Amino acid sequence: MLRAEIDADVFLFDLDGTVFLGDTPIGDSLNTLKKLEALGKTIFFLTNNSSKDKKEYVTKLTKLGYPAKIHQIVSSTLASIQYLKTRCPGKSVFPVGTKAFENELKSAGIEIKEDGADILLLAFDTTLTYDKIWKANVLLEKGKEFFATHPDIVCPSDIGDMPDVGSLMALLECSSGRGPSVICGKPYSPMAEIIESLVSVPRDRIMMIGDRLYTDILFGINNGYKSMLVFSGETTPQMLADSGIKPTYTLPTINDLIV
Repeated sequence: MLRAEIDADVFLFDLDGTVFLGDTPIGDSLNTLKKLEALGKTIFFLTNNSSKDKKEYVTKLTKLGYPAKIHQIVSSTLASIQYLKTRCPGKSVFPVGTKAFENELKSAGIEIKEDGADILLLAFDTTLTYDKIWKANVLLEKGKEFFATHPDIVCPSDIGDMPDVGSLMALLECSSGRGPSVICGKPYSPMAEIIESLVSVPRDRIMMIGDRLYTDILFGINNGYKSMLVFSGETTPQMLADSGIKPTYTLPTINDLIV
């Protein structure tokens, strides 16, 4: 049974630090998801991790024990693609990202260039090389547009935090003097636009659940959704107390949704 005080029709779950850490589910999280669906709730997974494509997440969740569907995965990559296609049609991109990320851009019909690209698009690149950073810096020095998929500083894992896009943003800002003008993932609106194209419920019937204040919880607050902070990833109770950010609910893990 869902906790009596929790009232929503659509549940948006962060993944890293909320449903799993690395390759390890957080407690009984996969069965918790199944129980929510059995109660008639709609579930989506919102991930800022742009190093993997949607199929990889479907495979991972299925292997861990939850039979995810491709339409349930909403990523910062998808939000970036939609932004590029609707606001920057015809512009070319130099992506700092994994091959999977680059392939998703190509599949969406976005032109990829190294030299002379219109836009530098910074993603979570677990294959990062010095050459990529150098080329990115040159583009910024030439005044090209600077977009980023998401602002996360680190990506949590079961063996320790990984430097994420926010860290690379800081590096490039130090070397070029410029930060991104557009960030597409949580907590910003491009990802919310995708959700609202997929469901037709009032915003106050949507719940964002995650472990990060500055992405997950602010995403809920910024877009008029309910929000739930879980303490299974980055954020501690002391960090919440010090932040001034007020989620609608807090729980130790998503497993505490069911009583």
